[in-house]
Parts: sequence; structure tokens; C-alpha cells
Amino acid sequence: MTIKLKNKSAFLLQILYSSILLFILTQNVYAQQSTIKSVTPKELNTIIDSISVIVKKYYIEPEIGEAIANHIHSKYQKGNYNGITNPQTLADSIQVDLRAINGDVHMSMKYRSPREINIDGKPSEQVNKTGLWTNYGLSEIKILDGNIGYLKIKHFTQHQYLNDIKPVITSAVESLKNTDALIVDVRNNGGGFEEMVAYYISYFFDTKDPIHLSDYRCSLHNHTYGVSTDPNVLGTKLPDIKLYVLVNANTGSAAESFAYMLKHLNRATVIGEVTVGAGNGASEHKINNRFSIYVSTEETINAITKTSFEKVGVIPHIKTTSAQAFPKGYRLALEYAKEKNTKEIDPSNYNHLISFISTPKSENSINQKYYSKLIGEYQGGNIHITITLENGVLFGQIRSKGGKIELTLLKDNIFKVGDINERIEFVFNKKGDVIQLIGIDSPMELTKVSSN
Repeated sequence: MTIKLKNKSAFLLQILYSSILLFILTQNVYAQQSTIKSVTPKELNTIIDSISVIVKKYYIEPEIGEAIANHIHSKYQKGNYNGITNPQTLADSIQVDLRAINGDVHMSMKYRSPREINIDGKPSEQVNKTGLWTNYGLSEIKILDGNIGYLKIKHFTQHQYLNDIKPVITSAVESLKNTDALIVDVRNNGGGFEEMVAYYISYFFDTKDPIHLSDYRCSLHNHTYGVSTDPNVLGTKLPDIKLYVLVNANTGSAAESFAYMLKHLNRATVIGEVTVGAGNGASEHKINNRFSIYVSTEETINAITKTSFEKVGVIPHIKTTSAQAFPKGYRLALEYAKEKNTKEIDPSNYNHLISFISTPKSENSINQKYYSKLIGEYQGGNIHITITLENGVLFGQIRSKGGKIELTLLKDNIFKVGDINERIEFVFNKKGDVIQLIGIDSPMELTKVSSN
């Protein structure tokens, strides 16, 4: 093939440009790697000594604190940390050992990479993911079909933002005040600050006096303090709304407090998995400009149970998987709204919505052999649908339109089509083979013409 000089020159220039760019990027990578200073034996010794002093002095249970410190020191004397020169690897290794004695997940080791530290040794400016950049943790506010409210809280933001978040919470509550039930989702919420939790909970009660929620015995400052509801929250209160709280195995710390308090105040139905069990509060202690240790310095004492969820977790009223917590809660909310029915809605409307809530056979040991019977080509008139199975998920594709739509199992052989209120049903013959695909909410009757 002959290349004209102009095109050939452009081609060579492109190669040259790409090479230069690759060289620059490679040098940047090497530069970043070279800025990561290895852990020296002297620094390691300082780290171990500092941990020993801090943990023994501040851990909420002195005997356990001493055991943790002795465990770390013993590992050090045996040479377990020798040869670990990468600072992040060292931090990860020490963190495992900090939690080894009693499984306290608030015991942590933090390493700050060079990009997190300025030339002067001070922490560099980072995007604060617990503040305004994430709407203070309020990530989703919506009204579900059937007039059910849904509130997703990703974290309970820092104490410094309490006054900033108040109007945000008020606005959220105002938008949900006309709903017939409310689902609050704290799945995968790692926690935050108890004062934030108390302020949220304040909206679910209407009392003249504060409700005492919990006490915290702090070994760091040698005092005990408590949190209570605020009777004077801004805007509308929702003391009578039916409340469901969704949790999972990643719901931790202050998020657990939220679920635990509402559960033992008999104010909410908790649905999902047993939570982390991180009931203690922690404080940060700086070792040097790149290492810090977080030590459990606060013991939680719930006002009702006189104990906490530390190492136990919050036990849901209704145990189910994380994935099924929302369908369970939504179904219960609709059933409650149907039963109460203050708006005199025809019950058939609730029944119709409930019929679209999936109850996957994952809870009934669904297997791929069942799905494999469904895949294939279905045709009737001008409609041609292909059913495929990808990574355990069933899809339907109309040939003329080309887009794949996820099919969600509702019950038996009935599936929901995408996010629309349409259902389809696979019809089996006596031999257990699929012969038809029919529409439940729209007229459709297709015959299976082939299997993939």
C-alpha cells in the first residue's frame, strides 16, 4: 500500500506525539512512586511505641486496651512487621492486629499518601465527601408509587455541619409529609455523628420535652455526655407516619444508632441484615505527619436497653438479604397504606402495585437451570422477542427496537419488564418445557420458536 507523503508525515507525527505523551505519563507514575517514602526501622519503632502509649491511655476498657497494646508490641518483637516498608501495607497489617483481641472495628490505622500532604507537612485540601459535596449524606428523596416516601441517607455528616444540614433535612421532610408511610434506607451507611442521628429522629416524635436517646462515656476527656431529641426542629414533624428502616451488614456506627434507637423506641420496623456491631466511638491520634491511629474512646449506653450494639449489631425485626430489604419494606408499606387507607383509594390499586414487587427465588434457591429453559426466540404476528441470560440476569430484547430490558422475577413464572408496570408470564407444558410467552397487563401471546 502506498502512503502519500502528507498522510505519512501526519502518521509519523501522531506516533511521535503518542510516544512523548506516554513518556510523560510514565515519568509522572515513577515520580509519584518515588515520593512514597519507605518505612524505616526507626519510624516503625516510633509507631509501635506511640500505639502502645495511646491505646493503653485512652481505650475505653483499660484491661482490653492493655491487651491490644501488648499484642501489637509482641508482634513487633517477633519481627512480624520487619520488612514491611510500604506504609499502606504496614497500616493495613497493624489495623488487623488492632482488631484481633476483641473485634473492635473502630480500632483503625490511617496512612496519608503524599498527595494528601502538602510540602509544609500539613494535610492537603481534599474534597469533603461528608459535607456539601454530598448534600450532607442525604442522597435520595422520592415518592414511590402508592404514595410511599423514600429517604436514602449515605452518612450522618460531621458535627460542624449540623446547622447547615438542618434546613436540608427540613426540606426533605416537607417533601415527604403527605406520604402514607416512609422508608429510610441506611444500607451501606458507615456512620457519622450521633448529634445528626438525634436530629433526624427528632422529626419522628412530637413531644414538648426532649427524649433521652443515649449516653456516651468518653475516656479521652474523662466525662459522660448524652444526646436527646430536639422538640424544636424546624418545619413539619412526622410523629404518626409508619416508618421502616432498611439496614445491612455494612450499616455501621452512627447508622446503627439510628436503627437501634428507633427500634427500641418502638418507632420503626427494621428490615435487612444484622449490622456491623460498631457501637463504640473513636477519636483520631496523630503519630506523625503520615500515620494516625483511631482508638475507641467512647462507650455507648442506650437510654432504654442500658447497653449497646457493640459486637452484636442491630438485630432486624425482619431478617432478609440486603437486596431484598427494599422490596420487603416497600411491600409492607403498601400493605399498611392499603389497610389504613385514609384517602379511600380502591384496594385494587394497592394490589396492582404489590403484584409488581419481586419476590425472587433467590430466597427459594433459584437455579440457572430454570432460567436456561426460558431463553430463546418467541414470535407472534409482527412481534419477535429474544430472551437471553447474562451473568445470572434475564433480559428480553425486541428485535425491531434492539434495546435489552431486564426481566425481574416476581413469582412463579411471572416477570416484571424493566421499570414499567408490565408483566409477562412464561407458559410451560406438562413436560416442563416453555411453549409460550404471554402478556399479563398488555395483550401479547408469543410462541417459542427456538432455544438459544
